[in-house]
Amino acid sequence: MRFALPALAALAITASLSRPAGAETIVQERFGCHSQEVTDRLFKLVMAGDEEGFGQLLRGSLASGECRSWKTGEEVRLETRTMSYGCLALTDSQDRCYWTPLSAIEKAN
Repeated sequence: MRFALPALAALAITASLSRPAGAETIVQERFGCHSQEVTDRLFKLVMAGDEEGFGQLLRGSLASGECRSWKTGEEVRLETRTMSYGCLALTDSQDRCYWTPLSAIEKAN
């Protein structure tokens, strides 16, 4: 028993060091925007069925750098979250985070 405790502590430390706190992997391609309001507006356009408005706003936001597309497998850090969005940034950069639906990093059940 006294050997089990140090072994468990070492295992816990190793597991915590293997991945930084907040480290995630993109599992579903999504877009994210620096402004949570722009992300919300884009999803409202989708929900309203306004494909033209969605396409125009997304193209303009991607071109300006306000938004970006996430690719499956990208390593990101989760800086903060709400009930449905997380602010994600690439783990190897100091860029501002992008508000992205949490479905981008959550595996489907």
